[in-house]
Amino acid sequence: MFGINKKIDKAITLYEQGHLSESQALCLQILKSAPDNPSILITLGNIFYVKNDYDSALRYYARVLQKNQHDYPALINVANCCYELKRYDDAIRYAELALEKDSHNKHAYLVLGNSYLAQENYAQAIANLEQAVKIDSTDPWTYNTLSQAYQKNGNYIASLSNAWKAVEKSPAGDDSQHINLGYLFYEIAAEKGIEVITECVDLWNKKYGHNPVVSYIVNSLFGNTKIKSANPNYVRNIFDVFAPDFDAVLAALDYRAPALIRHSMEEVYPPSSYGKLHILDLGCGTGLCGEFLHKYAAKKSLIGVDLSSKMLEVAAGKNLYSELVNSDINRYLEYNNKNTETSFDLIVAADVFTYLGDLREVFENANKALTPGGRIIFTVSENFANKNDYFLHMSGRFLHSFSYLKNVLKMSCFELEFYHYEKLRNEGDKSVMGYIISARKPD
Repeated sequence: MFGINKKIDKAITLYEQGHLSESQALCLQILKSAPDNPSILITLGNIFYVKNDYDSALRYYARVLQKNQHDYPALINVANCCYELKRYDDAIRYAELALEKDSHNKHAYLVLGNSYLAQENYAQAIANLEQAVKIDSTDPWTYNTLSQAYQKNGNYIASLSNAWKAVEKSPAGDDSQHINLGYLFYEIAAEKGIEVITECVDLWNKKYGHNPVVSYIVNSLFGNTKIKSANPNYVRNIFDVFAPDFDAVLAALDYRAPALIRHSMEEVYPPSSYGKLHILDLGCGTGLCGEFLHKYAAKKSLIGVDLSSKMLEVAAGKNLYSELVNSDINRYLEYNNKNTETSFDLIVAADVFTYLGDLREVFENANKALTPGGRIIFTVSENFANKNDYFLHMSGRFLHSFSYLKNVLKMSCFELEFYHYEKLRNEGDKSVMGYIISARKPD
Protein backbone atom coordinates (compact mmCIF):
# COMPACT_ATOMS: atom_id res chain seq x y z
CA MET A 1 0.00 0.00 0.00
CA PHE A 2 2.83 2.37 0.87
CA GLY A 3 4.36 1.82 -2.60
CA ILE A 4 1.06 2.54 -4.34
CA ASN A 5 0.56 5.72 -2.33
CA LYS A 6 3.98 6.96 -3.40
CA LYS A 7 3.09 6.25 -7.04
CA ILE A 8 -0.25 8.08 -6.65
CA ASP A 9 1.52 11.11 -5.18
CA LYS A 10 4.04 11.05 -8.01
CA ALA A 11 1.31 10.79 -10.68
CA ILE A 12 -0.54 13.76 -9.19
CA THR A 13 2.68 15.78 -8.91
CA LEU A 14 3.54 15.07 -12.54
CA TYR A 15 0.09 16.30 -13.58
CA GLU A 16 0.40 19.45 -11.50
CA GLN A 17 3.81 20.15 -13.07
CA GLY A 18 2.34 19.84 -16.56
CA HIS A 19 3.96 16.51 -17.46
CA LEU A 20 0.72 15.10 -18.81
CA SER A 21 2.05 12.13 -20.79
CA GLU A 22 4.19 10.87 -17.92
CA SER A 23 1.35 11.33 -15.44
CA GLN A 24 -1.11 9.56 -17.73
CA ALA A 25 1.21 6.56 -18.21
CA LEU A 26 1.76 6.21 -14.45
CA CYS A 27 -1.98 6.57 -13.72
CA LEU A 28 -2.83 3.79 -16.18
CA GLN A 29 -0.20 1.60 -14.59
CA ILE A 30 -1.65 2.22 -11.11
CA LEU A 31 -5.20 1.43 -12.31
CA LYS A 32 -4.14 -2.12 -13.14
CA SER A 33 -3.77 -2.87 -9.43
CA ALA A 34 -6.18 -0.23 -8.07
CA PRO A 35 -8.91 0.17 -10.72
CA ASP A 36 -11.26 2.20 -8.50
CA ASN A 37 -8.81 4.60 -6.91
CA PRO A 38 -10.64 7.96 -6.97
CA SER A 39 -7.49 10.11 -6.91
CA ILE A 40 -6.11 8.41 -10.00
CA LEU A 41 -9.45 8.45 -11.82
CA ILE A 42 -9.84 12.17 -11.08
CA THR A 43 -6.25 12.84 -12.22
CA LEU A 44 -6.81 10.97 -15.48
CA GLY A 45 -10.02 12.92 -16.00
CA ASN A 46 -8.12 16.15 -15.39
CA ILE A 47 -5.44 15.18 -17.90
CA PHE A 48 -7.99 14.59 -20.65
CA TYR A 49 -9.90 17.73 -19.66
CA VAL A 50 -6.73 19.82 -20.11
CA LYS A 51 -6.31 18.17 -23.52
CA ASN A 52 -9.89 19.21 -24.41
CA ASP A 53 -10.88 15.54 -24.73
CA TYR A 54 -14.03 15.99 -22.68
CA ASP A 55 -15.60 12.63 -23.59
CA SER A 56 -12.60 10.75 -22.19
CA ALA A 57 -12.45 13.01 -19.14
CA LEU A 58 -16.13 12.40 -18.48
CA ARG A 59 -15.66 8.62 -18.53
CA TYR A 60 -13.03 8.74 -15.78
CA TYR A 61 -14.99 11.20 -13.62
CA ALA A 62 -18.12 9.06 -14.03
CA ARG A 63 -16.27 6.00 -12.72
CA VAL A 64 -15.72 7.85 -9.44
CA LEU A 65 -19.44 8.62 -9.17
CA GLN A 66 -20.27 4.96 -9.78
CA LYS A 67 -18.55 4.16 -6.49
CA ASN A 68 -19.51 7.33 -4.61
CA GLN A 69 -22.37 9.38 -6.07
CA HIS A 70 -21.72 12.14 -3.52
CA ASP A 71 -18.07 12.79 -4.43
CA TYR A 72 -17.93 16.59 -4.83
CA PRO A 73 -14.84 16.86 -7.12
CA ALA A 74 -16.32 14.25 -9.44
CA LEU A 75 -19.74 15.96 -9.50
CA ILE A 76 -18.34 19.38 -10.37
CA ASN A 77 -15.92 17.91 -12.93
CA VAL A 78 -18.73 15.98 -14.62
CA ALA A 79 -20.74 19.21 -14.68
CA ASN A 80 -17.83 21.03 -16.34
CA CYS A 81 -17.43 18.29 -18.95
CA CYS A 82 -21.14 18.33 -19.76
CA TYR A 83 -20.97 22.09 -20.21
CA GLU A 84 -18.00 21.81 -22.60
CA LEU A 85 -19.88 19.11 -24.52
CA LYS A 86 -22.88 21.47 -24.76
CA ARG A 87 -25.01 19.08 -22.69
CA TYR A 88 -26.35 21.99 -20.69
CA ASP A 89 -29.24 20.22 -18.95
CA ASP A 90 -26.82 17.58 -17.64
CA ALA A 91 -24.35 20.28 -16.61
CA ILE A 92 -27.08 22.02 -14.60
CA ARG A 93 -28.19 18.77 -12.97
CA TYR A 94 -24.70 17.80 -11.82
CA ALA A 95 -23.87 21.34 -10.69
CA GLU A 96 -27.02 21.35 -8.54
CA LEU A 97 -26.01 18.00 -7.04
CA ALA A 98 -22.59 19.49 -6.28
CA LEU A 99 -24.26 22.43 -4.52
CA GLU A 100 -26.09 19.99 -2.28
CA LYS A 101 -22.68 18.83 -1.04
CA ASP A 102 -21.10 22.30 -0.86
CA SER A 103 -23.43 25.28 -1.12
CA HIS A 104 -20.59 27.78 -0.76
CA ASN A 105 -18.39 26.78 -3.68
CA LYS A 106 -18.28 29.19 -6.60
CA HIS A 107 -17.48 26.55 -9.24
CA ALA A 108 -20.95 25.03 -9.21
CA TYR A 109 -22.53 28.47 -9.53
CA LEU A 110 -20.22 29.24 -12.45
CA VAL A 111 -21.28 26.08 -14.28
CA LEU A 112 -24.92 26.96 -13.65
CA GLY A 113 -24.41 30.55 -14.77
CA ASN A 114 -22.58 29.58 -17.95
CA SER A 115 -25.05 26.83 -18.79
CA TYR A 116 -28.09 29.05 -18.34
CA LEU A 117 -26.33 31.76 -20.38
CA ALA A 118 -25.78 29.25 -23.21
CA GLN A 119 -29.48 28.34 -23.01
CA GLU A 120 -30.40 32.04 -23.18
CA ASN A 121 -32.03 31.87 -19.74
CA TYR A 122 -30.46 35.16 -18.73
CA ALA A 123 -32.33 35.67 -15.46
CA GLN A 124 -31.10 32.34 -14.08
CA ALA A 125 -27.61 32.98 -15.46
CA ILE A 126 -27.45 36.32 -13.65
CA ALA A 127 -28.76 34.86 -10.38
CA ASN A 128 -26.11 32.14 -10.29
CA LEU A 129 -23.24 34.34 -11.43
CA GLU A 130 -24.17 36.89 -8.76
CA GLN A 131 -23.83 34.08 -6.21
CA ALA A 132 -20.40 33.23 -7.63
CA VAL A 133 -19.11 36.80 -7.20
CA LYS A 134 -20.50 36.93 -3.66
CA ILE A 135 -18.38 33.90 -2.81
CA ASP A 136 -15.28 35.12 -4.69
CA SER A 137 -15.11 38.76 -5.70
CA THR A 138 -11.54 38.54 -7.04
CA ASP A 139 -11.98 36.72 -10.36
CA PRO A 140 -12.23 39.13 -13.33
CA TRP A 141 -13.63 36.45 -15.64
CA THR A 142 -16.66 35.89 -13.41
CA TYR A 143 -17.46 39.59 -13.69
CA ASN A 144 -16.88 39.35 -17.43
CA THR A 145 -19.41 36.53 -17.80
CA LEU A 146 -21.87 38.37 -15.59
CA SER A 147 -21.43 41.42 -17.82
CA GLN A 148 -22.31 39.29 -20.85
CA ALA A 149 -25.43 37.96 -19.14
CA TYR A 150 -26.65 41.46 -18.23
CA GLN A 151 -25.96 42.65 -21.77
CA LYS A 152 -27.96 39.79 -23.25
CA ASN A 153 -30.75 40.60 -20.82
CA GLY A 154 -30.80 44.22 -22.03
CA ASN A 155 -29.40 45.82 -18.88
CA TYR A 156 -26.51 47.82 -20.31
CA ILE A 157 -25.81 49.76 -17.13
CA ALA A 158 -25.26 46.56 -15.12
CA SER A 159 -23.31 45.09 -18.04
CA LEU A 160 -20.92 48.05 -18.12
CA SER A 161 -20.62 48.06 -14.32
CA ASN A 162 -19.51 44.43 -14.23
CA ALA A 163 -17.19 44.85 -17.23
CA TRP A 164 -15.58 47.75 -15.36
CA LYS A 165 -15.16 45.55 -12.27
CA ALA A 166 -13.51 42.92 -14.48
CA VAL A 167 -10.99 45.55 -15.58
CA GLU A 168 -10.29 46.63 -12.02
CA LYS A 169 -9.83 43.04 -10.81
CA SER A 170 -7.39 42.15 -13.60
CA PRO A 171 -3.69 41.72 -12.78
CA ALA A 172 -1.27 44.34 -14.04
CA GLY A 173 -0.20 43.72 -17.62
CA ASP A 174 -3.29 41.69 -18.56
CA ASP A 175 -5.30 43.64 -21.14
CA SER A 176 -7.97 40.98 -21.76
CA GLN A 177 -10.67 42.76 -19.80
CA HIS A 178 -9.84 46.12 -21.38
CA ILE A 179 -10.45 44.50 -24.76
CA ASN A 180 -13.71 42.98 -23.55
CA LEU A 181 -14.88 46.33 -22.18
CA GLY A 182 -13.91 48.02 -25.44
CA TYR A 183 -15.92 45.51 -27.44
CA LEU A 184 -18.89 46.07 -25.15
CA PHE A 185 -18.60 49.83 -25.79
CA TYR A 186 -18.57 49.09 -29.52
CA GLU A 187 -21.67 46.87 -29.39
CA ILE A 188 -23.63 49.40 -27.34
CA ALA A 189 -22.54 52.27 -29.63
CA ALA A 190 -23.46 50.27 -32.74
CA GLU A 191 -26.94 49.62 -31.35
CA LYS A 192 -27.74 52.85 -29.51
CA GLY A 193 -25.28 55.44 -30.80
CA ILE A 194 -21.86 56.65 -29.66
CA GLU A 195 -23.35 59.42 -27.51
CA VAL A 196 -24.76 56.80 -25.10
CA ILE A 197 -21.29 55.66 -24.06
CA THR A 198 -19.25 58.86 -24.49
CA GLU A 199 -19.15 59.75 -20.79
CA CYS A 200 -18.15 56.21 -19.76
CA VAL A 201 -15.45 56.02 -22.43
CA ASP A 202 -14.06 59.37 -21.29
CA LEU A 203 -13.77 58.08 -17.72
CA TRP A 204 -12.06 54.91 -18.97
CA ASN A 205 -9.64 56.96 -21.05
CA LYS A 206 -8.81 59.30 -18.16
CA LYS A 207 -7.94 56.41 -15.86
CA TYR A 208 -6.34 53.98 -18.32
CA GLY A 209 -5.51 56.04 -21.41
CA HIS A 210 -1.78 55.56 -20.79
CA ASN A 211 -2.36 51.94 -21.82
CA PRO A 212 -1.73 51.65 -25.61
CA VAL A 213 -4.51 49.08 -25.96
CA VAL A 214 -7.05 51.36 -24.31
CA SER A 215 -5.83 54.33 -26.33
CA TYR A 216 -6.25 52.39 -29.58
CA ILE A 217 -9.79 51.28 -28.72
CA VAL A 218 -10.80 54.83 -27.77
CA ASN A 219 -9.38 56.12 -31.07
CA SER A 220 -11.35 53.42 -32.89
CA LEU A 221 -14.61 54.27 -31.15
CA PHE A 222 -14.29 57.90 -32.20
CA GLY A 223 -12.84 57.23 -35.68
CA ASN A 224 -9.45 58.94 -35.31
CA THR A 225 -8.24 59.41 -38.87
CA LYS A 226 -4.59 59.78 -37.80
CA ILE A 227 -4.26 56.11 -36.82
CA LYS A 228 -2.57 54.08 -39.56
CA SER A 229 -2.43 50.61 -37.99
CA ALA A 230 -3.78 48.65 -35.05
CA ASN A 231 -1.84 48.48 -31.80
CA PRO A 232 0.12 45.18 -31.89
CA ASN A 233 -0.69 44.34 -28.26
CA TYR A 234 -4.37 44.84 -28.99
CA VAL A 235 -4.26 42.44 -31.93
CA ARG A 236 -2.10 39.90 -30.09
CA ASN A 237 -4.33 39.85 -27.03
CA ILE A 238 -7.54 39.53 -29.02
CA PHE A 239 -6.34 36.45 -30.84
CA ASP A 240 -4.58 34.92 -27.84
CA VAL A 241 -7.89 35.03 -25.95
CA PHE A 242 -10.00 33.64 -28.79
CA ALA A 243 -7.53 31.05 -30.10
CA PRO A 244 -9.07 27.94 -28.44
CA ASP A 245 -12.54 28.68 -29.86
CA PHE A 246 -11.51 30.66 -32.92
CA ASP A 247 -12.54 28.18 -35.62
CA ALA A 248 -15.96 27.61 -34.05
CA VAL A 249 -16.57 31.34 -33.54
CA LEU A 250 -15.74 32.12 -37.17
CA ALA A 251 -17.94 29.29 -38.42
CA ALA A 252 -20.84 30.86 -36.49
CA LEU A 253 -20.11 34.18 -38.25
CA ASP A 254 -20.24 32.51 -41.69
CA TYR A 255 -16.59 33.55 -42.15
CA ARG A 256 -15.80 33.13 -45.85
CA ALA A 257 -12.34 34.65 -46.40
CA PRO A 258 -10.39 31.34 -46.54
CA ALA A 259 -12.93 29.82 -48.92
CA LEU A 260 -12.77 32.91 -51.14
CA ILE A 261 -8.98 32.65 -51.29
CA ARG A 262 -9.24 28.96 -52.13
CA HIS A 263 -11.67 29.68 -54.99
CA SER A 264 -9.41 32.45 -56.28
CA MET A 265 -6.43 30.11 -56.27
CA GLU A 266 -8.43 27.60 -58.28
CA GLU A 267 -8.93 30.31 -60.91
CA VAL A 268 -5.18 30.70 -61.50
CA TYR A 269 -3.51 27.47 -60.36
CA PRO A 270 -4.39 24.22 -62.15
CA PRO A 271 -4.03 20.85 -60.37
CA SER A 272 -0.62 20.53 -62.04
CA SER A 273 0.53 23.20 -59.54
CA TYR A 274 -0.05 20.88 -56.56
CA GLY A 275 3.11 20.31 -54.56
CA LYS A 276 5.15 22.91 -56.44
CA LEU A 277 4.67 26.33 -54.80
CA HIS A 278 6.64 28.09 -52.09
CA ILE A 279 3.85 29.73 -50.05
CA LEU A 280 3.71 32.30 -47.26
CA ASP A 281 0.51 32.50 -45.20
CA LEU A 282 0.54 35.97 -43.61
CA GLY A 283 -1.49 36.14 -40.41
CA CYS A 284 -2.10 32.41 -40.66
CA GLY A 285 -4.02 32.24 -37.39
CA THR A 286 -5.21 28.71 -36.60
CA GLY A 287 -4.41 27.48 -40.10
CA LEU A 288 -7.77 27.86 -41.84
CA CYS A 289 -6.00 28.66 -45.12
CA GLY A 290 -3.32 26.07 -44.45
CA GLU A 291 -5.99 23.39 -44.73
CA PHE A 292 -6.05 23.87 -48.51
CA LEU A 293 -2.68 25.58 -49.10
CA HIS A 294 -0.69 22.53 -48.07
CA LYS A 295 -1.68 20.62 -51.20
CA TYR A 296 -0.19 23.39 -53.37
CA ALA A 297 3.01 23.72 -51.36
CA ALA A 298 6.27 22.05 -52.27
CA LYS A 299 7.92 19.96 -49.57
CA LYS A 300 8.84 22.11 -46.55
CA SER A 301 7.57 25.20 -48.37
CA LEU A 302 4.48 26.33 -46.48
CA ILE A 303 5.32 29.00 -43.90
CA GLY A 304 2.78 30.58 -41.56
CA VAL A 305 3.36 33.87 -39.72
CA ASP A 306 1.18 35.27 -36.96
CA LEU A 307 1.41 37.76 -34.09
CA SER A 308 -0.49 35.48 -31.69
CA SER A 309 1.45 32.60 -30.16
CA LYS A 310 -1.82 31.00 -29.01
CA MET A 311 -3.17 30.93 -32.55
CA LEU A 312 0.08 29.33 -33.72
CA GLU A 313 -0.28 26.62 -31.06
CA VAL A 314 -3.64 25.66 -32.59
CA ALA A 315 -2.19 25.79 -36.10
CA ALA A 316 0.74 23.59 -35.06
CA GLY A 317 -1.69 20.92 -33.89
CA LYS A 318 -3.02 20.60 -37.45
CA ASN A 319 0.41 19.60 -38.84
CA LEU A 320 -0.04 21.60 -42.03
CA TYR A 321 2.91 24.00 -42.05
CA SER A 322 6.58 23.33 -42.54
CA GLU A 323 7.37 26.36 -40.34
CA LEU A 324 5.37 28.64 -38.04
CA VAL A 325 6.79 32.02 -37.04
CA ASN A 326 5.54 34.23 -34.20
CA SER A 327 6.06 37.72 -35.63
CA ASP A 328 4.51 40.93 -36.88
CA ILE A 329 3.98 40.43 -40.62
CA ASN A 330 5.96 43.48 -41.75
CA ARG A 331 8.86 42.64 -39.45
CA TYR A 332 8.91 39.10 -40.79
CA LEU A 333 8.91 40.25 -44.41
CA GLU A 334 11.66 42.78 -43.74
CA TYR A 335 13.82 40.17 -42.02
CA ASN A 336 13.21 37.65 -44.78
CA ASN A 337 14.08 40.15 -47.50
CA LYS A 338 17.31 41.30 -45.82
CA ASN A 339 18.61 38.10 -44.25
CA THR A 340 17.57 35.14 -46.40
CA GLU A 341 17.47 34.10 -50.02
CA THR A 342 13.91 32.80 -49.64
CA SER A 343 11.41 33.95 -52.27
CA PHE A 344 7.77 32.96 -52.43
CA ASP A 345 5.58 32.03 -55.38
CA LEU A 346 2.44 32.94 -53.46
CA ILE A 347 1.54 35.07 -50.46
CA VAL A 348 -1.96 34.86 -49.00
CA ALA A 349 -3.56 37.08 -46.35
CA ALA A 350 -7.09 36.30 -45.22
CA ASP A 351 -8.55 39.39 -43.50
CA VAL A 352 -5.09 40.26 -42.13
CA PHE A 353 -4.94 43.74 -43.62
CA THR A 354 -8.08 44.66 -41.69
CA TYR A 355 -5.66 45.60 -38.87
CA LEU A 356 -3.61 47.86 -41.15
CA GLY A 357 -4.84 51.13 -42.61
CA ASP A 358 -1.86 52.21 -44.70
CA LEU A 359 -0.94 49.20 -46.86
CA ARG A 360 2.02 50.66 -48.76
CA GLU A 361 4.70 49.16 -46.50
CA VAL A 362 3.27 45.64 -46.43
CA PHE A 363 2.69 45.58 -50.20
CA GLU A 364 6.22 46.79 -50.93
CA ASN A 365 7.67 44.20 -48.55
CA ALA A 366 5.50 41.49 -50.08
CA ASN A 367 6.56 42.43 -53.59
CA LYS A 368 10.23 42.08 -52.64
CA ALA A 369 9.53 38.67 -51.09
CA LEU A 370 7.89 37.26 -54.24
CA THR A 371 9.53 35.60 -57.21
CA PRO A 372 8.96 37.30 -60.61
CA GLY A 373 5.42 36.35 -61.64
CA GLY A 374 4.51 35.54 -58.05
CA ARG A 375 1.13 36.49 -56.58
CA ILE A 376 -0.45 37.96 -53.50
CA ILE A 377 -4.08 36.98 -52.86
CA PHE A 378 -5.86 38.73 -50.00
CA THR A 379 -9.18 39.95 -48.61
CA VAL A 380 -10.08 43.37 -47.19
CA SER A 381 -13.31 44.93 -45.93
CA GLU A 382 -15.00 47.65 -47.98
CA ASN A 383 -14.90 51.25 -46.73
CA PHE A 384 -18.61 52.05 -46.75
CA ALA A 385 -18.28 54.81 -44.15
CA ASN A 386 -16.72 57.64 -46.16
CA LYS A 387 -14.69 58.50 -49.26
CA ASN A 388 -11.28 58.17 -47.56
CA ASP A 389 -8.64 55.67 -48.65
CA TYR A 390 -9.18 53.78 -45.42
CA PHE A 391 -11.23 54.23 -42.29
CA LEU A 392 -10.72 53.03 -38.72
CA HIS A 393 -14.09 51.54 -37.80
CA MET A 394 -15.29 51.60 -34.19
CA SER A 395 -14.82 47.80 -34.15
CA GLY A 396 -11.05 48.42 -34.23
CA ARG A 397 -10.76 47.14 -37.80
CA PHE A 398 -9.84 49.12 -40.90
CA LEU A 399 -12.02 49.44 -43.99
CA HIS A 400 -10.45 50.16 -47.41
CA SER A 401 -11.72 51.76 -50.60
CA PHE A 402 -11.20 49.88 -53.84
CA SER A 403 -9.64 52.92 -55.55
CA TYR A 404 -7.02 53.05 -52.78
CA LEU A 405 -6.28 49.35 -53.15
CA LYS A 406 -5.71 49.72 -56.89
CA ASN A 407 -3.45 52.74 -56.41
CA VAL A 408 -1.34 51.31 -53.61
CA LEU A 409 -0.86 48.03 -55.47
CA LYS A 410 0.34 49.95 -58.53
CA MET A 411 2.68 52.10 -56.43
CA SER A 412 4.08 48.89 -54.91
CA CYS A 413 4.86 47.48 -58.40
CA PHE A 414 1.98 44.98 -58.53
CA GLU A 415 -0.33 44.29 -61.45
CA LEU A 416 -3.96 43.86 -60.46
CA GLU A 417 -4.92 40.46 -61.86
CA PHE A 418 -8.57 40.24 -60.78
CA TYR A 419 -10.91 41.06 -57.93
CA HIS A 420 -14.35 40.01 -56.67
CA TYR A 421 -16.76 41.90 -54.44
CA GLU A 422 -18.07 39.43 -51.86
CA LYS A 423 -19.57 38.94 -48.44
CA LEU A 424 -16.70 38.20 -46.04
CA ARG A 425 -18.60 37.40 -42.82
CA ASN A 426 -21.50 38.40 -40.62
CA GLU A 427 -21.22 40.98 -37.87
CA GLY A 428 -24.31 41.01 -35.68
CA ASP A 429 -27.28 40.99 -38.07
CA LYS A 430 -25.31 42.62 -40.91
CA SER A 431 -23.13 41.28 -43.71
CA VAL A 432 -19.56 42.58 -43.95
CA MET A 433 -18.75 43.12 -47.60
CA GLY A 434 -15.30 43.39 -49.10
CA TYR A 435 -12.87 42.39 -51.81
CA ILE A 436 -10.91 39.29 -52.69
CA ILE A 437 -7.97 40.46 -54.78
CA SER A 438 -5.21 38.74 -56.73
CA ALA A 439 -2.19 40.81 -57.81
CA ARG A 440 0.98 39.71 -59.61
CA LYS A 441 4.57 40.79 -59.49
CA PRO A 442 5.67 41.40 -63.10
CA ASP A 443 7.85 38.70 -64.71
